[in-house]
Amino acid sequence: MPCVPASPPIRAVLRPFRSVPIRRPSGTAPRMSTDPSPQAGLSSLRASGSRAIREPLFQFLLVAIVLFTLNSLLNGGEAEGDGQTITIPEGRVLQIAESYRLMSGRAPSRTELEALIADYADEEIAAREAAALGLDADDTIIRRRLQQKLTFLVEDSAATSEPTAEDLAAYFEAHREDYILPARLAFRQIMVSPDKRGDTAPAEAAAILEELKAGTNPTSHGDPSMLPKSMTLSPETGIAMVFGQSFAATLFASDKEGWFGPVRSPIGLHLVEITSREPARMPAFAEIEAQVAADWMAENRAFARSEFEEDLRERYDVTIEWPEAYRDGPAGE
Repeated sequence: MPCVPASPPIRAVLRPFRSVPIRRPSGTAPRMSTDPSPQAGLSSLRASGSRAIREPLFQFLLVAIVLFTLNSLLNGGEAEGDGQTITIPEGRVLQIAESYRLMSGRAPSRTELEALIADYADEEIAAREAAALGLDADDTIIRRRLQQKLTFLVEDSAATSEPTAEDLAAYFEAHREDYILPARLAFRQIMVSPDKRGDTAPAEAAAILEELKAGTNPTSHGDPSMLPKSMTLSPETGIAMVFGQSFAATLFASDKEGWFGPVRSPIGLHLVEITSREPARMPAFAEIEAQVAADWMAENRAFARSEFEEDLRERYDVTIEWPEAYRDGPAGE
């Protein structure tokens, strides 16, 4: 087997750190103290620290550090290494074994775990080589994934705050209309198929309706179809999904008792009897407390994400170099 010379090791080039000042809005001068006394400097530092602590971005970063630390302790962190040495920590090995157990229903054997770790090591090696070659630069998928991970981190930090009973009660009162349970009805139906009966279908449906009103057995009438012969209490949207929107709207607009129709659906004519009605109602808070809590937390996460993104935007100036074809055109064209 011919010998292939080993490729030279990849060496990281360390460059001195260069801080980049945060841009301020035009016309805003940096704050400078003219009092040379140590007391003034200390007071200024305390005031700046107090303002920073109150900023949402600072609060997010503080929570993010805690979450990241907990994640590292629980999951063992990522693979470590310097240059071409990769160390897979015990926590990561346990996580790989646990993932296998959840998927297969049993713990991996030593041989199976070694194979899984080898796959993880290959993935880590490939990732480092790709990064060394700059393949991660300007990659839309990687950029979106990083944005997604940052969003998850922000939302997780918001999820650490649990709503109080007062929070949920106030949220419920502010969104009462969102929790109104819609009207529901139950019915049974007999279909008359125009495909089977042709032009006589409307007349035959009318004749069957008269027999139903006279008390004949409904099971002795109608044409077979894939549609259910009856539905239990359901909202208009649920009935519309099965029989069509026009059919559902007709039923909810009707106040008739007994058999009536025919009511048209996309596949035929239907003779209908509404067997039960339930008006729309406002549920008691206890009935939907879990849903209110979930909605409160979802809104809290969305607010935290929006506030964090706004804080980030304020720290950057975005300059657009428009292509010539778009430079002079009015907005929107």
